[in-house]
Amino acid sequence: MERFYFDLYNSENSQEDREGQLFPNRQRAGMEALRILYDVARDEMPGGRHLSITVKVLDERRDQIFEASLTLNSAWS
Repeated sequence: MERFYFDLYNSENSQEDREGQLFPNRQRAGMEALRILYDVARDEMPGGRHLSITVKVLDERRDQIFEASLTLNSAWS
């Protein structure tokens, strides 16, 4: 198992992962980054707003190995 860190950036602030999580490989860590994007979008996307979210995955040396971003726009007609 390897430790991976998931730093989160959105339109308003950023959050550095200081604990990390254990995964068997990089691919599983990348899948976790996508799950994080989904969860943040679901929780933070109010109607009528633009939201941009990025998750950067870092390895045990804290070198960035993966990045996933999501941009959402919503507005009432």
